[in-house]
Amino acid sequence: MDEFSDLDIELIGPGWRSLAEDDSWFRALGDVLVILPFESDGSVDADPSWPTRLVVYRGGRKIDFTLASEEHISRMLMSTLDPLYGRGFVVHYDQTGLLEQLPASESPLPPVPEPSEAVFQRTVTEFWFEATQVPVYVARDDLWVAQFRQTTMREMLLSVLEWFAQTGPGHPRDTWHIGRHMKEWLPQAQWDQVTRIFCALDAEAMTAAHEVMLSLFETTSREVAQRLGFAYDGQIADRIRGVIQGVQQAADGSVAEVGE
Repeated sequence: MDEFSDLDIELIGPGWRSLAEDDSWFRALGDVLVILPFESDGSVDADPSWPTRLVVYRGGRKIDFTLASEEHISRMLMSTLDPLYGRGFVVHYDQTGLLEQLPASESPLPPVPEPSEAVFQRTVTEFWFEATQVPVYVARDDLWVAQFRQTTMREMLLSVLEWFAQTGPGHPRDTWHIGRHMKEWLPQAQWDQVTRIFCALDAEAMTAAHEVMLSLFETTSREVAQRLGFAYDGQIADRIRGVIQGVQQAADGSVAEVGE
């Protein structure tokens, strides 16, 4: 934890619905700069599981408030700690004694469930689909959309990088979420490539970053498939590069015709 760390606070009790309907309680804690609410009915399948209030106070401190009933604790007592609790938690006040029954946070964290082959194949397919579209929009000089497509590709790449780190030899790495602390859990060779997949809104820079992303995804997804025993189309990357080359050549031809 450092000076920039946010705070994650859970308020647990029968009055969670009332707190979700009235925002005066967190405004009493300080001068609110901006708030991002997420609503939920508290059902098992809800995402997020309970109502949350992401609050930034004047000065920049962010506090994530989660509102929950005692059922949230009961679920963990019957199964395992939520990932957030697994990283460590401090009980500041407990009238019921229920929180005392929770096990201590686990270190190291329990292994992350491996993806199913269907999820893996869907991720691979979506990545390569988007890969065919980026050069099209670059050729059209529609660079915002090309960058938007690359953003989707980076989401698929992140999943593969997480699986790569989680299935590596020895103990699985803690990959946090949304790429947080990636520099720490990703091997240096892959990290060096990651630093080259972000670029300015420039056709030449985007084309170069695109190739780096293709190469990183190809090698990493192939390794993940091998580790997990999944089928992998070893020719897909070459076929996609052929499509990209065709688009680029057509675009160059169009430019040449205009110049003549």
